[in-house]
Amino acid sequence: MSSEEPTVPVYDPILALLPLISSLAVTSWVVSQRVGYIMTGALLVTVAAYGVLMPDIRLQFDAAFLVLIGGYWLGLLVHYYYAPHTELLQYLVATPLAVVAAVVVLPALIDGRRQTFTMGLTLVATLVALVGIGMVWQELQTSETLYDSVGSSAFGIDGVRTSSIFHNPNGFGFVMMVGSLTALYTFLARRGIVWLSALMICLLGFVLSEGDAALVGFTAGSVLVLSGFDRRFGFLGIAVAALGVYVAIRLGHVGNVMETTLLGSGNRVDRWVASLGRLAEDPMLGIGFADTAEEIGESRGPHNSYLYPLLNTGIIAGSLYLGALVYALGQGIRTRWTPWRGFVVGLTVAIFLYMGFESLFLGGLSPSSIMLGLCLGLLLYSSEDNGPVTDLRSKFVIR
Repeated sequence: MSSEEPTVPVYDPILALLPLISSLAVTSWVVSQRVGYIMTGALLVTVAAYGVLMPDIRLQFDAAFLVLIGGYWLGLLVHYYYAPHTELLQYLVATPLAVVAAVVVLPALIDGRRQTFTMGLTLVATLVALVGIGMVWQELQTSETLYDSVGSSAFGIDGVRTSSIFHNPNGFGFVMMVGSLTALYTFLARRGIVWLSALMICLLGFVLSEGDAALVGFTAGSVLVLSGFDRRFGFLGIAVAALGVYVAIRLGHVGNVMETTLLGSGNRVDRWVASLGRLAEDPMLGIGFADTAEEIGESRGPHNSYLYPLLNTGIIAGSLYLGALVYALGQGIRTRWTPWRGFVVGLTVAIFLYMGFESLFLGGLSPSSIMLGLCLGLLLYSSEDNGPVTDLRSKFVIR
């Protein structure tokens, strides 16, 4: 069965887009965070129920991944037994939902109409970028402060950094990283001035966000996306990335990031070291879900998505969680390299690199957490194992 032939109704990939769109509200100033959580949670429940109850949708479960993530969930349960905590209870409820909805059901809705999904995601990212660009344009037309989230410098240009509809430019940067990689794939797959324009708008929004962690992810991810279409494109991407790093160094941006974010006062490196030191005191169960900053003796937490699960749940449960991520990436890399596979692996690698500098969990309801779950699902999904559903056994496939 050709991966480019539509095999699902057109509304399936549109339904898959809805939780991603609603998750934007979780980190946005447009609506309250509580509303964003309720909307996203309700849509994930709806998607999960749709995938399970619709008789013609075959769902795939990877046994090894379920064992790893299930072991992590049992670790959360043990933590809750010994030290009940509201945030921990939220993850106990949300993690299984995220696995069923984002990891299992969403890929089944997307795979039959991949480009419909990427076109829709590209358009969403383009609209978010246009809002941010429009905010900068309005701000530049007056001496008054119209938006609190607009006005600082981006790559040495004063007054142009924006966070669009988000509270923080880093959140905008993540969405632009995902949007730019998706727009790049969509343009290479479909060509045309419309998709080239969308790509340029997303890249401009990306630059205006000045999301350093997202920029690192995009640099690596774009090379993999390009290589999916042609290995020569991949080498070209490496050359362009090297040139971009050279320009950033010459502009002083790389040195500034290292001096402020990594090595300055209250920097990430000190928080990473403090986190490892605190973990060494309680390696079995970690610190639980207490005040992380207070536990490590810093003003903020480590801002590292690989340290957090180890620090919060201990080495055993945390390693099972991280093992699930590594396993999914390994499964994705093992399959035949195609433009779609290059896009999925490139997007996942971008998110994994972003996670080294920001905090997100599978089981959260933010855009980054939902995208992490979706990427894990796409890595594990096999088009070859798809097919018509004739009975209950063919409805659920365990590999």
